[in-house]
Amino acid sequence: MEILLAKSAGFCFGVQNAIEKAEKAAAEGERVFTYGPIIHNNQVVENLKLKGVNVIDNIVEVNKDYSVIVRSHGISKVEYEDLVGKGANIIDATCPYVLHIHKIVEEKCGLGYKIVIIGDPDHPEVKGINGWCNNSGIIINNDADIDNINSNEKLCIVSQTTFSEEKWYSIVSKIIKLSKEILIYNTICSATQLRQREALELSKKVDAMVVIGGSESSNSRKLYEICKNSCEKTMFIEREKELNLQELEGVNIVGITAGASTPDYIIKNVIDKIGSLTELKNEQKIVKENKGKMDKQNFSEEQEYFMTFKRINVGDVIEGKVISVTDKEVFIDIGYKSDGILPMEEVSNMPVNLKEKFKSGDLINIEVISMNDGEGNILLSRKEAVKEEFYKELNEAKEAGRTIEVVVKEVNKGGFGCQYGGVKAFMPLSLSGLYRGEEQNSYVGKKLEVSINDIKERRGTLELLVSRKEIVRKEKEERALKVFEKLEEGQTYKGTVRSIIDVGVFVDMGDVDVFIPVSEISWKRINKPKDVINENQTLEFIVIKVNKEALRVTGSIKRMSKEPWEEFLEKNSEEDVVEGKVVRFMEYGAFVELMDGVDGLLHISNISEKRIGKPQDVLKIDQKINVKIIKIDLENRKVNLSLKDVEEGE
Repeated sequence: MEILLAKSAGFCFGVQNAIEKAEKAAAEGERVFTYGPIIHNNQVVENLKLKGVNVIDNIVEVNKDYSVIVRSHGISKVEYEDLVGKGANIIDATCPYVLHIHKIVEEKCGLGYKIVIIGDPDHPEVKGINGWCNNSGIIINNDADIDNINSNEKLCIVSQTTFSEEKWYSIVSKIIKLSKEILIYNTICSATQLRQREALELSKKVDAMVVIGGSESSNSRKLYEICKNSCEKTMFIEREKELNLQELEGVNIVGITAGASTPDYIIKNVIDKIGSLTELKNEQKIVKENKGKMDKQNFSEEQEYFMTFKRINVGDVIEGKVISVTDKEVFIDIGYKSDGILPMEEVSNMPVNLKEKFKSGDLINIEVISMNDGEGNILLSRKEAVKEEFYKELNEAKEAGRTIEVVVKEVNKGGFGCQYGGVKAFMPLSLSGLYRGEEQNSYVGKKLEVSINDIKERRGTLELLVSRKEIVRKEKEERALKVFEKLEEGQTYKGTVRSIIDVGVFVDMGDVDVFIPVSEISWKRINKPKDVINENQTLEFIVIKVNKEALRVTGSIKRMSKEPWEEFLEKNSEEDVVEGKVVRFMEYGAFVELMDGVDGLLHISNISEKRIGKPQDVLKIDQKINVKIIKIDLENRKVNLSLKDVEEGE
């Protein structure tokens, strides 16, 4: 099988420049972030993360300590100004071809031209370009969009740098007829044009075509469309693992091209995998040629030895046995004619001590990533297997309700950014179990036990949604049980008012909340607890009821003092004249407060010698009067009063 590789396959200048700037900033120890993924290739984004370059999707997340890389696609003018306003160190890696378009659009829009952008409206480059004409541009992706153009306006036409050249000319030829004044700038990147022409010519010469690129990469998808028109057997893959070798059976010539966001090592891995198919065919040929000898049990030693080898391809996940371990490599017997090499950087996305992790004789799962490392050995990787094992463990922990330990890295909008090994985790404030008033920043740097609420895979990266709410509740419950063992009815305790409702207050005494009903707040009648108690106020109370089964405690403030009725009886008797205050009216009389918690009834017949229609004719609320105690009903705790008897005596 012959493999033909397009000359311009792989990284373009703009992409290479952006990645080099990111790696340089990370190497200098800066806190580096790209605003959106630096390119449309998950593998490259993940590799940069290992070097300390992370992705943010919202400028709100940026602060002055960050170095923010503007990716090759570019951003809008408003976004750029927002970044400047944040005080961040801006590393502008916008492709020079894209910057050129920004300048054209800003200038011509200022001169009154209607900007027409030919490209994909959902592509970040197109969104960025439109942001340099106040998002007023008309975006044309196909012939149907041309109807959005007003023929009375003067037009300035530009293009997405990775747009199909053939499609560009077709659309422009139709727009020309719509306006008398048109400025046309063919801003398709020359490297893109060259790549597309090469792909077209190559696809005409081969039996099968493989296009390598990110699933979200616009230029890679266009390469696939171009090749598909000339070569029916065209495959679009992001990495070698997606390549189905069975589709290349019977193919003599294979062509390969790759989008601008595809790194060389992925292209090499694809070539190696296709090359392994040629090697496999040779092995099958030998087996077929020796079939007659096999039937006669007449193998040569060489043939018999060859037949014991596994058939492996790039992308296969196989089991191997560890032979030996050095500080930098693990040598593995994979049952093939040459041993496999597992380098340290392919073991995990996290630093690892190989000699501690692997022992001679260990059986491990590994992925074949290259059939030849340059010295005849098979190059292996554990990253994918580790990721799958890790994902499986996380799912098992989630389903079983097992907890994990995370490290709180930062406080962000709405919660806490955490880390679990090499995986990011987010704990919303609502799931953190924080007590009211507890300082959030005090949690940064702490290790916390959490449960897993959700596992998401975003751009090939695992992200966890974690919670401490239930754990904190259970911990508090356990501590509360210990407190309940010591609580005694009739004992005095102190606590802080946590919340106030119409029917009472909740007092926090540590791990136990005590409810004090409004009727137990004061011997004096009160309408609402808020009238006499404030939140965060420290209160002393007596526990009057403990329900250990329901973990509820009821307290009383008023019982801290002597009951007013008893105090009243100690000081007063029938026929005594006492001072009181009118507190409320009824049709049949008025109630007079004699002391806190003790009211007496002044019947309308005992108010005056004169006949009156209602108590308000003579009395007022809060009026202080002298009244005579004419009767004390001990059984019903009632006091009858007279005002007219006092006035007669005077």
